[in-house]
Amino acid sequence: MEDYVLVVAEKPKAADKIAVALNLSTKRLINGVRIWEGFFNGRKVVVAPAVGHLFSLGTEESGFPVFSYQWVPRWRVERSSRHARRYYDVLRSLARGASEYVNACDYDIEGSVIGYLIIKSFGDLSRAKRAKFSSLTREELSNSFKDLQPLDLEMVEAGLCRHELDWIWGINVSRALMNFYRKVFGEFKILSAGRVQTPTLIEVLSRHVERETFVPEVKFVISVDVEVNGRKLTLLSDFDKDLSVSEAEDIASAIENAGKLRVSDVRSRVEDLRPFPPFNLPDLQYEAYRAARISPAETLRIAESLYLDQLISYPRTNSQKLPRKLNHRQILRGLSSIPTYKDHVLCIMRKKYLTPVEGVKDDPAHPAIHPTGYIPKKPLKGREGLIYDLIVKRYLASLSETAVLRTTTYVMRVLSYDFTLIAQDLLEEGWLKIYDYRKVDSLRRFDLKLGDEIPVSDVRVTKTYSKPPSRYTKSTLLEWMERLGIGTEATRAEIIETLVRRGYVRQTASGVEVTNLGIIVSSTLSNLFSELSSAQLTRDIEEMLNKIVEGRFSRTEVISEVISMLKPRLLNVKQLLSNNELLDDLRELAGLSVARRGSCMLCWRLCEFAYGRLRLCRLHGEAYTNLLETFKNWRRKNNISFREYLSEIISLKTSGKYVKEVAQLLLNEPALEPAELGNNAP
Repeated sequence: MEDYVLVVAEKPKAADKIAVALNLSTKRLINGVRIWEGFFNGRKVVVAPAVGHLFSLGTEESGFPVFSYQWVPRWRVERSSRHARRYYDVLRSLARGASEYVNACDYDIEGSVIGYLIIKSFGDLSRAKRAKFSSLTREELSNSFKDLQPLDLEMVEAGLCRHELDWIWGINVSRALMNFYRKVFGEFKILSAGRVQTPTLIEVLSRHVERETFVPEVKFVISVDVEVNGRKLTLLSDFDKDLSVSEAEDIASAIENAGKLRVSDVRSRVEDLRPFPPFNLPDLQYEAYRAARISPAETLRIAESLYLDQLISYPRTNSQKLPRKLNHRQILRGLSSIPTYKDHVLCIMRKKYLTPVEGVKDDPAHPAIHPTGYIPKKPLKGREGLIYDLIVKRYLASLSETAVLRTTTYVMRVLSYDFTLIAQDLLEEGWLKIYDYRKVDSLRRFDLKLGDEIPVSDVRVTKTYSKPPSRYTKSTLLEWMERLGIGTEATRAEIIETLVRRGYVRQTASGVEVTNLGIIVSSTLSNLFSELSSAQLTRDIEEMLNKIVEGRFSRTEVISEVISMLKPRLLNVKQLLSNNELLDDLRELAGLSVARRGSCMLCWRLCEFAYGRLRLCRLHGEAYTNLLETFKNWRRKNNISFREYLSEIISLKTSGKYVKEVAQLLLNEPALEPAELGNNAP
């Protein structure tokens, strides 16, 4: 048997980079798969690629609950993975003849699992090592193979456990959901649920309800027009009081009679604006969406492509820190040959010490995302160019000087009322000169001093309205997932895309909006699996997975714990679905109308709210309750009738959809109004 080391790469492009770094001179095709051969450190080495996961979980059992499964070739259970079979066959053949093995897949949980399963299935784990690297540069890859590590078995165990948990959870709850849907609607539909996907959908619905049942609060503020240093300005204030319209009008009249403001206080402070740290993946995804509306999933895809092209370090990281041994001057020399960055780089290289700003977040596997100093072989255009530009400029900014901002607050008094005017002056541009994706807002100066008097040119009462919470975007939803600690850097964006593909949410011009199907699925899962659909439970499981990496829990313990939670609920749901006499009960669980309770007067949903003749679903019922409660403040401040109030609410863009529908119903049918309000209640 020929003695050689089989190196398993995660993807063909990575295999090419590894082979070049190891100076392997021979490449050949086996069944259409390119492999590399040669010698490194006196040993024959063969580098062969996978195409991501070659194994997946499968079962022979139908229905639910099902807890019997095994790892099988992915191409057997997923039609979209048929192309993986030839890579599977090539690696199986090469592994049989190898004397040693190296897992050189990406150094993260997924890469650890991919290489582990290949070596376990085709080779010998006792003769396997792990290559650890954070970029595909020739230098780092060569060094990693000179210092091979033992297999990272704790990371493998956590990865296997995550896959098995997600499979157990997903297949069982998804099958239960699809059976439920077929029973209620009489048709088959592919639906899915998951331990991270479901609480994320429920959160989108929660925000939807909050927005669409929102009733704006009215507020009266004093607007004062003045001219300062030749600039016309409008100053606004409610003086920290919840003013009624009459109170506001009295104050406005008094200010108009006074005729001038006097500068009663001038406060100035100078602050250092430290550079942002280099990106971790979530920060990059947020910034790419903010700067160019690039979705988190596309940002990750582009970043992974830049990584495979050796232009940046590994992007699936949570770290905001760079290694102390990172050769910044070498990276900067490379970047200096790119005209866009040359002047900035030369300025930074004049510094005696290069110490990047760091954030608080860390990742034991990989540093913050940074450029490698390798130069793009072809111009980067469009979104790819923007993502690369973000990463490079953020890195350069972290090595740059602090910006200095002076903020001056002028307090201007008339009678006993104070207005404030804020001026900002950027004293030193520092890193903001490089990182042009962020600007200091409202830069302005005013030549005012204590005691100056400013004539009032106009005073009026301005009516303002409160605003609902913003609709989630893919970026802010990902931020919510990170804040709660559910999902991982690698999976969050894909989970959001799954919600879109399933038709549970849709992308609109203003953000992510839940669909009717999403409302039905969310209501169903919340009712059937209430204790299993919470973000808290998902977070608790994430903590258990982290403890596997730390060696404090075993995979078997965690799997057993989750099955003990799932099994009783699944059996209850199965029994519920088997009873043909409970169809109305099932419809109620989905929030659908049934004959014994009727439907909402405004939609197809179940009537859950009744007040006299008024019969509404939960969503319209909440809108109705909010309308009545907010009217109390409107009436106190504005001496307005209920019908005038309803008309104004309908006219406001910020009023929720369900609120407008209820308001219109009450206007059209006065008999439905609460008797205690009356059509012209003061």
